[in-house]
Amino acid sequence: MKFLRDYWQDLGIVVAFFVCIGLLVNGSLMPEIEIILWLSFVAILVHQFEEYRWPGYFGGLFNGVIFRSEHPERYPLNTQSAMIINLGIAYMFYLLPVFVPHLIWLGLAPVFMGFFQFIWHGIFANIKAKTIYNPGLGAVLLFHFPIGGWYIYHIVSYNLASAWDWILGSVYFVIAAYIFIIKGNMWLKDEHSPYSFSPKQLGPYNVSPNTVWVDDEI
Repeated sequence: MKFLRDYWQDLGIVVAFFVCIGLLVNGSLMPEIEIILWLSFVAILVHQFEEYRWPGYFGGLFNGVIFRSEHPERYPLNTQSAMIINLGIAYMFYLLPVFVPHLIWLGLAPVFMGFFQFIWHGIFANIKAKTIYNPGLGAVLLFHFPIGGWYIYHIVSYNLASAWDWILGSVYFVIAAYIFIIKGNMWLKDEHSPYSFSPKQLGPYNVSPNTVWVDDEI
C-alpha cells in the first residue's frame, strides 16, 4: 500500500504513455470518438502528475491556502485520501466512457469536469494564492480544453448528442464532483493522519521545520 500511495501518480503517467503509444499504433483503426475519450483519460493522468509529482505542490496549496489548515502536511487532504480520490476519478469517472463511447452523456461529464478545472485552478485557486499558476492549470490549458472542445465539436458535428445527453452529462458531472471531491475529502480527512505530504509536495506552502513527517509501512 505504501508503494501505491507514494507512486500512484507516477504509475498514472506510465499508463498515459502506453495509451498514447497504443493510439499512435492503432489510432487509424479506431473510431474518432474513442480516440478522443482515450485522450481525455490521458489528460486526467497528466493533470494528476502535475498536481502531485511535478511541480507537485497541490497538497500544500489545497491545505495551506484554500483551507488555511494548521496542519497543511496532512489536513484536510493527506497522501492516502489524495490517492483514493484521484484513482477513483481517473479509473472510474474518466476511463469508463472509453468502453461505452455510445453513451454520450457518460463522456460529456468528464469533459465538463475538465472545463470546470479552469474555474478552480485558473481563477479560484490563483485568486486565493495570489498567483498566476498552480499545479494542474497546465494540464487544463494544454489537454482538458482542446480535448474537451474536440469531443463537443465531434458530437455536435455528427448530431450524436440528444437534449437528454446534455442534461444527464451535466447532472452526472455535478454528482461525481460532489462525491469524489467534496464528500471524498470530508469522509477521508483526519487531523491526526499519519499520511503526510513531503516538504516538496507542500512547495511554497511548507510548514515549520519542527514538523514531524510520518508515513507508516501499511
